[in-house]
Amino acid sequence: MDFIKNSDIEAGLEAFGRVYLCGNLKKANGVEHIQTEDYEIGMSDYSEYTFEKAHLHVSNREFNYVVKGAIKVFLLSEKKEYLFSQGDLFVINTNEPYVSKCLEGTRTLFSKFPGGNDKVLVDVDDNLINWGKSWDAIYTEEK
Repeated sequence: MDFIKNSDIEAGLEAFGRVYLCGNLKKANGVEHIQTEDYEIGMSDYSEYTFEKAHLHVSNREFNYVVKGAIKVFLLSEKKEYLFSQGDLFVINTNEPYVSKCLEGTRTLFSKFPGGNDKVLVDVDDNLINWGKSWDAIYTEEK
């Protein structure tokens, strides 16, 4: 049986803010992960307001469960913002460019299938950068 104790997960999150619990990882991680070839799962803690870099996944579908706090996701293809809070699950499909911002104190559980580092950064315009400057900022297209 493979397992990871909660105390190890919490220590990894405290030290690194993100831990991969299972996957085919190429570099050191906040915990001793469970090796898997075709699936990844991990957790992220956001100790302060965070505006993530815009990106997409070229081969993975990413599942996100909000354990606590809140996250806003902006889908670039739709030019639309979505709000997710404690208990919500959302899925980012393969090749869907997005950006997110997380409230301080947010914790997410994420998984990727089939797994692996397939993240590609995406350029964003000034309107989206302004959206990311604060939790309350609203996306607007300047003319």
